[in-house]
Amino acid sequence: MSFTIDPRRQRELVRLLTKMGLEQEHLERVNPSGFDWLLIDRSLVHPSFSTTYNNDQLEFVGDSVLRLSVSLFLQEHYGDRSVGDLAALRSHLVSDKTLAEIASTYELQKYVVVSNAARNDSQALRSLLADALEALMAALYINTQDLAFIRKWLDPQMQHFAEILLAIPALGNYKVALQELTQGRWKRLPEYRNVELPPDYLANNLLTTKSTLFCVEVWFDDRCWGRGQGKSIKVAQQEAAAIALQEMSNH
Repeated sequence: MSFTIDPRRQRELVRLLTKMGLEQEHLERVNPSGFDWLLIDRSLVHPSFSTTYNNDQLEFVGDSVLRLSVSLFLQEHYGDRSVGDLAALRSHLVSDKTLAEIASTYELQKYVVVSNAARNDSQALRSLLADALEALMAALYINTQDLAFIRKWLDPQMQHFAEILLAIPALGNYKVALQELTQGRWKRLPEYRNVELPPDYLANNLLTTKSTLFCVEVWFDDRCWGRGQGKSIKVAQQEAAAIALQEMSNH
């Protein structure tokens, strides 16, 4: 059975890609066999909406497209830095936090098809947007076989976030920066505690093995200074440390 995309939906997707600086005519000329708008559509369908027609596999491919695009960007623009610095930068640039912020600049939430429960879950929104953006990268690459159509709009975003990270102590390693702050001022280290996600968050059944989130709090002097979430404990700790660093720096 063959599927076709609704013309109204295609017009919506054209508007989205136009926001990203990608012209419909150029995209369709690149693919001699015809630009697959259905693939673009699928990249923006969350698994909570359909178990058979969703962006799960495209997000898997998009993760590699993203990492390669960001690695090339860093090598070209920051090639004078050590591999350790480049790896630290890339870790932050490909994080859900950064991707969700980029997705929001293009108002991606308006184009993602999700269940009502997922749309109303503010805590899951960041992961949802990050996954959709990765899936969209995969759909664009599969259609064009050319990273240029990802890097055209991604590179300026990466430049913006890289400059912010480079201005942060310890090159965006918030755990190290927080440790330096607490040791320098009070000669003690913060404590990281793994905590459970709120019951109402778990009850909506949106979490799968692939998208399970960890939650971590950072404590100092019997006070919680920050709470972070991520697909790994390390990512959640970094987010919690970033929040705590901002709070404690102003304390």
